[in-house]
Formats: sequence, structure tokens, C-alpha cells
Amino acid sequence: MWDRISRGELNAAATDAQLLLSSLDDPAGRAEAHAALGLVLQRVGRIAESRDRFARAAELTRTQPRLQASYVADEAGSRFLLGDLAGAAREGEQARRLGERHANRFAACEALNTLAAVAMAEGRPADALRLTREGVRLQAAQRESSGGAPMSHLYLGLALVELDRFADAEDTFTTGLAAANAGQLTWFHSMRGLARFLSGRWDDASEDLRAALESADRTGTLIARPLARGILGLVEAIRGNVTTAATLVAPHEGTLIAVGMPGEEWLAMARAAMAEHPAASYESLVEGWLHTRRTPYFLSWRALAPAVVHQAVRHGDRDLATEVTQQAEAGAVLADDVGSALGAALRCRAILDADPDVAVAAVDALRPSGRPFAFASACLEAALLLHAAGDDERSRSVLHESAGAFHGLRATPWLAYAGQRMVQLASPPPAPGRPAVVPGWELLTAAERDIAVLVAKGLSNRQIGAELFVSPRTVQTHTSHIYAKLRISSRVQLSALLHQHGLD
Repeated sequence: MWDRISRGELNAAATDAQLLLSSLDDPAGRAEAHAALGLVLQRVGRIAESRDRFARAAELTRTQPRLQASYVADEAGSRFLLGDLAGAAREGEQARRLGERHANRFAACEALNTLAAVAMAEGRPADALRLTREGVRLQAAQRESSGGAPMSHLYLGLALVELDRFADAEDTFTTGLAAANAGQLTWFHSMRGLARFLSGRWDDASEDLRAALESADRTGTLIARPLARGILGLVEAIRGNVTTAATLVAPHEGTLIAVGMPGEEWLAMARAAMAEHPAASYESLVEGWLHTRRTPYFLSWRALAPAVVHQAVRHGDRDLATEVTQQAEAGAVLADDVGSALGAALRCRAILDADPDVAVAAVDALRPSGRPFAFASACLEAALLLHAAGDDERSRSVLHESAGAFHGLRATPWLAYAGQRMVQLASPPPAPGRPAVVPGWELLTAAERDIAVLVAKGLSNRQIGAELFVSPRTVQTHTSHIYAKLRISSRVQLSALLHQHGLD
């Protein structure tokens, strides 16, 4: 059974296990068959059933603690995939104790992996690093085989990613790939692809993620598909290849609905990036955020949270924007202000409060993080907020950084938008004392001029806020100032005035 599972022959392994269950009375043999079925069920995404199979195996071996340790460790892994962090931690600690006490290094190693995953999901990457290093040490020492080698290098690589140590993570994933069996290749390619995506190596990431999908199709490892398809779709959407992105993220046979693992939220981000209408983008991002509630800080939150806050503010949902911002700020504290975690939290706060200084702080936090898309996005947000505050000099500076990063990623639509904003900022305001085309026009700030033109075009406060990356309330405040400076009292008057002078 185990050899078949390691080769990805899941149907054959399940058949073997069922035959054993129908013919064996020996508790240890029946436990092994239940565990094999549990692993098969886990790989095809039937996580609750896999947990129950592992629990039966553990119960059948309660008088054989050395065997029981492995099955308790397996049950802990399924509990994590279900988002049951408390149960995963409880069973993981039990498996670790049993494994250490009864010389089952494999079980202790797998338990450490699950405990590390729990630590990451709870926002404690430094603890995860400590646990995974211990797991790698045990993996090197253990000589037992029970369902395949432990994947400690996978979890160590993920902990390093969460600490922004991408070069170390790359080496770790590559080491793990060299020793992985057929059933494990999907996970190593998926997670190395994730790391390469976050660190800006998008072509290499795409190669890994396509290899992960090929491996998943070959071995029936359905659970890994959402993450690989989601990140691939996100790359294509950001680069403007919407048709390709749509093919990747469209529902298809075998797609899983939330099972507690990262993946569905990446699909949601891809759908949001390619959505034609803001409402559809917002709906996708909220759906993605809901998928992360049970494992709130596991891998995706630093990318997802600022996007959710942006759309929530844009749609007037300040309650959600505040909730997500506060969770991001808590995550930054838990992560000891690792650059990408701090940057994500500051981005959320800057968007929520329309605060340009906080936005600049987010840029500074992300600059050394090794995450170029997050950095470029933060630069763009800061540029828009600085412009809205009338600080065009600093706005131009961060826009230039943003454009450089987008260019390196070949994120063409984003680069075009940044370039458009740079062109707009290159046009200086009228010099003091120069006759204004519109009486009072010289009194308006750069941000007020932008808003005046958009008001004249008939856009609502919400639409203007979305365009300029500020809240509708800020737009209303600027509009009141515009009316006072131009000595008018309505949108109709403003539209007529700008049309009269050819500024609409």
C-alpha cells in the first residue's frame, strides 16, 4: 500500500487497503489499512474522512504506543488541514511525546511539521523555524519508513519564506525536491512556486506550478490544485493575460472547495485581479478572506489583507476594512515586525486612514523584504495618497520606484497605470500670479484639481475615491473646498464652469 501511495497510485492503494480491512482481524494490520486509506483520502481532499480514518488507526493501536504515534501524527495533520488548530496542536504534541518516548522518529518528525504549520497559521514564524529545524535534524537521523519520508524540508522552506529569507528557502525546497517521492513532488513544486512568486521570480514560479499541476494530475493529489492554479492565474492576470488567467481559475472537474489549506484564497485573488467590475473584484476578495479565517496567518494574508482593505474602503465597508487592518497589525506584532508582515499591516492602515506618511512607512518596510510586487503596490498606494495630500515631489519619487518594480515583473497593466500617473504629475501646476483659466483655479491644490475634473465628468464620490485611492469622505471634503474656492455651490455649476473653459 505504502509503495503505491508513494508512487501516486492512489486508487490501487485504496483497493489494497479495503481488501485488507475485509480480511484482517489483527488490530495492527487493520490500523495500517485505515491509515493508508486516510492518506489517500487526504490527498484527494476528503479531509474529514481522512481524520476519522487516522483516529481509528490510533484507537486500534492504543496498546502499541510506538505504532500509535504515527497515526496520531497523521490525525494531527488532517486536523490542521481542516483548520482545527487547537486539535492539530493537541494531537501533534501527543504524537511528538509518543514518538520521542517510544523511538518513533518518523512520528516525532511529522508531529513537528504539523506543530510548525500551526505556528505559522497563528502568526509565529520564528517558532515555526525552530520546530522545523528540529524536524530536519530528526529526519536526517531517522531510518524508519512508514508511508514515505517526512517532509520537514517543505515546512522549513515555508518558515523561511514567512521570515523573508527567500534564498535560504530556495535551497531548502530544492534539497527536499531531490529526495521527494512521486506523491510529494506536487507539494514541493507548489510551495517552491509560491516562494518564487512572492520573491518576484514569476517565470520560474510558473514553471514550478505547472510541474505541480502535472504531478497532481498524475498522482491524483487534488488538494494541491487550488494553490497552483490560483498563483498561476494571478501571475497571468497581473500581466494582463486575462484569457489565460480565466482558463486557470475557472471551476473545473476536481476543483476543491475550501478544505482549510491555502489555495482557494489565491484563486480568489486571481479572480479579483481579472474582474471587469469593482463589485466582482470585491466579492472575490471577501470570499478569499473568509477562506483564511481558520488559519489566519498561513502564507497568504500579507498579500490578501491590503487588497481586501482597499476594496472594502472603496465600497464603503469600513467595518470589514477595520477588522482586516486590526488583524494585519496583530499579525505584524506576532511576527516580530518581519518586513513583509509590517509592510502589509502598514499598507492596510494607510489605506484605511488615507494616511500618506503611513503609506511611505509601508514602502520603507517592504523595500528590503524581497517581495517586489508587494513593494511596487505599496509604492503606488503611497504615490496616490501623497498626491492627494499635495506632496507631488515625494509622489513622483515613489511612483518611479513602483514603475521600476512593475517593469521587472512584466506587470504591463500596472506599469502602464504607474506611467500614466507619472505623466500627470510631470505637468506642473500654474505658477503663482499666472492668470487662471478658471477664476479661482490657481487656489486649488493638485488633488482638488483632479477631483474637480472627475466631478465635472459626472463621477460619484465613491467612483472618484476608487480612481484616486482615497475615501468618499475625503472626496466630499475636497469638493467642499473646491466649491468655496471657485465660489460655486453645486456639481452642475462646476461641470458648466470647466466645460466653458475646456477643462472637462
